[in-house]
Amino acid sequence: MKSFTVSLSVLILLIGAAFSVTTAARTHYVRYGDTLWELSIYYYNTPFHWEDILNANPFIEGVEYLQPGSELILPDISGVTITSQAYNSGLSGIYTTSGTSSRPLISSLTLATAGMVTSNPPDAVAYIIALNVDEVGMSFVEEVYPGDLVALDIGHDQGVALESVYKIYSVGEEVRHPQTGIILGNVVRVAGVCRVIETSLSSSIAMIEHAYIPVSVGDYLVPYTSTVPVPVLGSAVAEGIDAYVLAFRDPDLGRAYSYDVLYIDKGTEDGLTSGDIFNMYKYGNAVLSPSGETVVTPDIPVCELIILGTRTNTSSAMITSISISDLVHIGDRIELIRKQL
Repeated sequence: MKSFTVSLSVLILLIGAAFSVTTAARTHYVRYGDTLWELSIYYYNTPFHWEDILNANPFIEGVEYLQPGSELILPDISGVTITSQAYNSGLSGIYTTSGTSSRPLISSLTLATAGMVTSNPPDAVAYIIALNVDEVGMSFVEEVYPGDLVALDIGHDQGVALESVYKIYSVGEEVRHPQTGIILGNVVRVAGVCRVIETSLSSSIAMIEHAYIPVSVGDYLVPYTSTVPVPVLGSAVAEGIDAYVLAFRDPDLGRAYSYDVLYIDKGTEDGLTSGDIFNMYKYGNAVLSPSGETVVTPDIPVCELIILGTRTNTSSAMITSISISDLVHIGDRIELIRKQL
């Protein structure tokens, strides 16, 4: 599924975003994980000028090829006033996990589309009722991707407006705790993001803007809203909470990589908040020293994760660094090492 995710990077890189601008030159210096979608929101107050930014920078082969440190031209667009002030926290949570600019950052899109493990999913405001509605003879299609059109079961009689943006939720597999076997709920994944382009009295047509997993008939919608920032610049040393990996946002992954999102079995009732940091360790072994004594080798941290969002007894987390070849598996144990101040 990793190849599917890469091929669908039509609008996003999922590893975060941060912004800086040289006002006089109307330029932007790319940081880790910047997306044209979010840059358009920030500088033009709408996500839909991302293609104008792309066209103004012909050296970019595609949005998936944004390189940290490169300079983007921000074009003048008729009737649009470009935002020239430096980034502020009013947009969404974009903070470094360690306070150093060379570390990966977290984007608002990553936070808003992390998904969850829950027995009480968000309420639906609409459902997808048909796929590829612009293609004749394509009724057999079971999945759609960015750029495709879908039909929704609500229209302007239900308050739907043109350019409304929704998150698309897909209810996935049931999750049991890897140690106790207790059912914790289902994985509720954000399959993608769509934008309404046409409405009637009781139905609408929407374009898929982003897709992280295949979008299908029966997936449901909730309004896309800005996320609360994740303040991870300051933290206190913590210990005493172990957690287990329950599932991955990508249902086809057998193991997780850097910047993948996963779900763990601890949440607000355990005192977790967004921005808390966990480590996964390669635990020490008892070895016989040349002197004949048995010595336990130290535990070595091999993976770091940051909490993105919390539910009562589960949380979503993103892997920020990893240094092992066999990566992260469902059922792996992780340990809390830093709490938000």
